[in-house]
Amino acid sequence: MSDIHAARPARTRRLTPAARRRLEQPLPEGLVSERTTEDGEVIRYLEGWRAIEEANATFGPDRWGAELVGEITSRRQPGPDPGSAVVYTAVVRVTADGCLPHSDVGTAVAEDDSAEAHAVAVKSAATDALKRALRHFGARFGNGLGNEPAPAMAGAVGARPEELRRRVLEIARSAGSDEARTESWVERRYGRPLAELDAPQLLSAVEALSRGLHRRNGAQAA
Repeated sequence: MSDIHAARPARTRRLTPAARRRLEQPLPEGLVSERTTEDGEVIRYLEGWRAIEEANATFGPDRWGAELVGEITSRRQPGPDPGSAVVYTAVVRVTADGCLPHSDVGTAVAEDDSAEAHAVAVKSAATDALKRALRHFGARFGNGLGNEPAPAMAGAVGARPEELRRRVLEIARSAGSDEARTESWVERRYGRPLAELDAPQLLSAVEALSRGLHRRNGAQAA
């Protein structure tokens, strides 16, 4: 009689109760970064290294993984300049014990033809895809950043014009935009200086900046 026994199937590990609870919790404000777009709007996002740290803390370092799906592709944006920007696209698949796998697409742009710009764009596209894939797992990875009311809007409705002007400057300043840049954005958007905006226009400016705080990085937000 043979002593060879059939190998036992690998035991599937389940998502731990602690991980499940953590996934349902919103991303702490202290982990959220901000940047200002060229038109003055503030975008909130989770940095790539923080996303990896959160995944390790949530699932456990040995209970999740990520891999590129296929090759990172590139295409040059159309334009008269032969050295126009190149867009890199990556697809990343994330697996975690006890969860369905999730994949998503990330993009990044190399603004010039230097080797460094292209190398950074390749890495950024992969990081963007990783963060987008992780967001499918729950609010803990910033999935609610574009859906919840912006904190900056609290108390804005009903405020006096001078208070709204201060609020506009405070929101932009908190993201690193100085007063001159904010004034320039206001003039482009409303055709008049910040000091001349009426209450409805000021409230509109506060709303625009507040929406930017929670806009999903449809373009790369990291």
